[in-house]
Amino acid sequence: MRNVYQEIIDEGNVILEKGIGHLRRRTRNLTPITPIKVFSPQEIKALRESNQYTQIYFGELLGVSLKTIQAWEAGTNKPTGTALRMIQILEQDPHALDKYLLMNA
Repeated sequence: MRNVYQEIIDEGNVILEKGIGHLRRRTRNLTPITPIKVFSPQEIKALRESNQYTQIYFGELLGVSLKTIQAWEAGTNKPTGTALRMIQILEQDPHALDKYLLMNA
């Protein structure tokens, strides 16, 4: 005869499997996300300058400090996470911030 503990564990595993299966089915239909590009210090500076942004302004756009922008361009630090994705978006579409009203015209 099985004990109550084992029955609870078995039922939990069944529920978990159904839940995970449901999540897997839903994620198969999602559009693949482009991997985040790693930018060299020279690429970051070139992108900033091609858009005619000062280091201070570029930092404000990305939500980081002037010192952070300087460190990225000097190669002492590297952008990560959301800032890196935003740099990638700006590289692909320099007017992206205009389109989404993140900049005043």
